[in-house]
Amino acid sequence: MAEVKSFCARAFVAAKSCHYCGRRLSFFGGRFDSKVKDYLMPLSKGGHDEPENIVACCKECQVLKGDYINYALLPMLLNRPRMIADIRRYISEIKQMTGVKSSVMDLPGSRR
Repeated sequence: MAEVKSFCARAFVAAKSCHYCGRRLSFFGGRFDSKVKDYLMPLSKGGHDEPENIVACCKECQVLKGDYINYALLPMLLNRPRMIADIRRYISEIKQMTGVKSSVMDLPGSRR
C-alpha cells in the first residue's frame, strides 16, 4: 500500500494536465487552469486526505464537480480509473447543460 501512496503523491506533483478535461495546467494562481487538488471521494462525504483520493485538476473542473459522488460506485472506491471516468462524464454533462466550451477536450474531433 505504501507504493500506491507514493505513486499517487508523485503523480499529483508531476501532473501537467487536468484529470477530468485534459486542459494543460498552469502554475499561475487565480486562473481557471491553475492546478488544484481534487478529492475523488469528497471530504464532505466522508473522504480522506490521502494520496489515493487526490487528483490534479483545473479550478473550473473542481468547481463544476463540487461534492459529486456516484453512490453506485462506492463499493468500487479503489477503482480510480472508473471513478475518474464517471466524474469526467458528469462534468461533460454539466458543461453541455450550461454551454461551457473552454477546454481542448471540448473541441470537435478530440478524444480522451
